[in-house]
Amino acid sequence: MLSVYCRAFCLALGLLALPLQAGADVTLRLSMGYVDSAAGAVATAPTITVTDLLGDQPLQASVAPDAADAARQVATVTLPESLFSGPYARLRVAVADLRLPPGDSQSAEDIRFAFELVLRRDLLPEVIDLALPVVTSSRKGAMKPYMDLPQIAEELPARFFLAQQWMSLYQADPGSVAASPQSFALQRLISRAIADFAIRMADLDPGAVLILPAQELRDTLALYWDGMPDGREIHLRAYADARTILWLDLGRTEDLLSTARRGGTPAPAACAEARALLAFFDTHRPDEAEAAKVDSMFPNPGTLTGYLSGRRTDLTVSCARFSL
Repeated sequence: MLSVYCRAFCLALGLLALPLQAGADVTLRLSMGYVDSAAGAVATAPTITVTDLLGDQPLQASVAPDAADAARQVATVTLPESLFSGPYARLRVAVADLRLPPGDSQSAEDIRFAFELVLRRDLLPEVIDLALPVVTSSRKGAMKPYMDLPQIAEELPARFFLAQQWMSLYQADPGSVAASPQSFALQRLISRAIADFAIRMADLDPGAVLILPAQELRDTLALYWDGMPDGREIHLRAYADARTILWLDLGRTEDLLSTARRGGTPAPAACAEARALLAFFDTHRPDEAEAAKVDSMFPNPGTLTGYLSGRRTDLTVSCARFSL
């Protein structure tokens, strides 16, 4: 079943589509259907909220049955070109009001989860198709096949989304966890899987769409792993690695400036791209909770601020002869 989501994710990464034309709007399509259910089961229409994290542009998601498959729901969001801040746009996608099929013991529960998307402007197709499978059972046995890291990397987005839905179904309040932490081994298993899937996705080759865990995952890990310092540290580190993977793009400026120093036809474009990257990362600094992790990613000179300063100097030296 997950092969369907593999194909959709390949499209989302822009591997099977033409790149976006300059100045064009982008359409984000989130397709939701039950991952494993009897024929004829129809996914409930969820509530989708999409937020622009780099600015304050209002975004509206419309949800309707898929014209090609009435058992699926499709949320469509138009992303204007002005949404991008230089090379990137960053979105928060919150999903609510998903339901299990009728007959499940938890079919009345509201399933909700969230994630972030970073869109790399120069790699985007005009339409981003991202499939979100919906869980069909709250039974522990139903989730077991999905809890381990998959052999096929392209299954990771599907498993990431499914695990978050099971976490929603089995969520507990902090008071209950504090009173009886030994009772929440299942929640620890699910939260560990979410963290594992997130960091494995972050380790994939860069593509048009980067899927990041929402900040809520940190609170979830801290809650269920409280009192288990080793496990807590390991999984919070995986969360931090996944959340900050975008900052590795900043390292591309070194290759771009090396191209500029060699001169020739590619040099002006390399200077322009390096300038855009430096401007973006200088403007959009990490939040306080992630700043130390980002600093550690730049051991020479040891801080993000120092790295940016050094690359700006390199930009001036390497690109001064080009009028940009």
